[in-house]
Amino acid sequence: MQWLRRTFITGFFVTVPLVVSVAALIWAFRFIDDFATPIATRVFGRAVPGVGVLVMATLVLGAGALATNVIGKRVLQRGEAWLLRVPVFKTVYAPVKQLIAAFSPDNDAGFKRVVLVEDPARGLILGFLTREFTLDR
Repeated sequence: MQWLRRTFITGFFVTVPLVVSVAALIWAFRFIDDFATPIATRVFGRAVPGVGVLVMATLVLGAGALATNVIGKRVLQRGEAWLLRVPVFKTVYAPVKQLIAAFSPDNDAGFKRVVLVEDPARGLILGFLTREFTLDR
């Protein structure tokens, strides 16, 4: 029974982020594709399926180019500071940004992987591995 519980919880924590990520990407691509379809129809004379993917890739590339530029970085920081004054935006954006930064491969102090630890008193505990070290005996 213990094996079944541990395996189920592990499977849950593996599949839920994957399903949520795929659903969010599909939603974003459809949203941008719906927005870009009338423009593509005007430019090409017909609807071009998947033009939203191209538009989204261009937007992400442009945001990355802006964020790596010194002036663009300052503009983004000021814009972010202004948006963080909006109460609803602040409660959603700030935690999501911290979570993304924590899982970023560039972050040395960030999370390396998710672990499931068994505590005799409390049962299974979900944790995040940040560093690994060995003790000299």
